[in-house]
Amino acid sequence: MKKIIFVLCFLIGVSTAFSQGDELQSSFGGRSDSYKKVPQELKVKTSKFFNFLLDSNVTDAYNELMKSSFLVAQNDKMKALENQTHKAFEIYGLLKGFEPVNAEEITKSFIRLRYIGLHTKFPMRWIFTFYKSPSAGWIVTNVKFDDLTEYYFTDE
Repeated sequence: MKKIIFVLCFLIGVSTAFSQGDELQSSFGGRSDSYKKVPQELKVKTSKFFNFLLDSNVTDAYNELMKSSFLVAQNDKMKALENQTHKAFEIYGLLKGFEPVNAEEITKSFIRLRYIGLHTKFPMRWIFTFYKSPSAGWIVTNVKFDDLTEYYFTDE
């Protein structure tokens, strides 16, 4: 079966589509203790996002997640992200649950959270990157989702 990957990546100042490769295999294998160290505010933010998706409310999910982010003002990019999410739901099924996998902290102000989305037909990988802005607090700088869940496992 041909894999269909939906990726939309927002980086500060640049919108780029990309996929993480085999380097993930060595960086984690399953849920780690790193998620325990995630600031509570980010856990709440991502939980709210997924709870909106559980209700199939994609627009509100992204509006809530992108609060305070400069990305929310980029309507064309927000609409593209919503459309890709709807297409992913058509292919992989509706979201029925989510589980944190791990977190990667580059500095106290830059963190990436990884989740597995439990869809009715096939799991999806969800990756969020947050920056703690001195003026706006925690903001999203990157959202990515795809079907490359095999990268959560080590190569044993």
